[in-house]
Amino acid sequence: MTDLCANCDAPLKIGMISSNVAFTGPELKLINISSEEPLAAACTKCGGDRFAEAKLELQRELTSARSTLTKILPHLPIVSLQNPHDWTYTAIGIVTAQTVTGTGIFSDVASAFTDVFGTQSNTYNSKLREGENLCKLSLRSQTAELCGNAILAVDVDYAEVGGQRAMLMVCMTGTAVNITNTEIIDADFGSRSEEAKRLVTRIREVSSVLTKAGCSVN
Repeated sequence: MTDLCANCDAPLKIGMISSNVAFTGPELKLINISSEEPLAAACTKCGGDRFAEAKLELQRELTSARSTLTKILPHLPIVSLQNPHDWTYTAIGIVTAQTVTGTGIFSDVASAFTDVFGTQSNTYNSKLREGENLCKLSLRSQTAELCGNAILAVDVDYAEVGGQRAMLMVCMTGTAVNITNTEIIDADFGSRSEEAKRLVTRIREVSSVLTKAGCSVN
């Protein structure tokens, strides 16, 4: 006896030319997440279009939320102080970041002196700054994921690895915290912090629904 879809009674089958399969629980959750008429069951034939539309809608929401969060992240303070004056905060945990960047420079004894105040020095400074910025972005992203809004006691270390083909390594560590007297930063910092936390929560929810339904979250 051929199995039928519990929603539309269409035959369920898997063939070389065409197939019609029943949606699983996670797939139905995706279909019903923004539907006014939720389905208790569905198959490719009766629910395929709704599945595709729901997937596209959530992927667009995910992209928008990530874009908005990216604009908020630079406002999260990063300071080397362990206890900034008048800040009231709760410590969340340690955050770390590492970057390794190639300089593209072939170092030797003959060029060391002439380059130290010229091209080599400028290139090194540029690559170090690039590594620092990437580390800061990582620290801020991790802090946002922890529902924090600042990073304290930040320590920065530098190292050169790779021998003649120099690679510059930048390492940063700090403590993610949640500032409660947000007005100490500026008048808009509190609202930005709350928006970042809301976005992080929503990104997690949408990513979970898409992943469980076998959809891309990239």
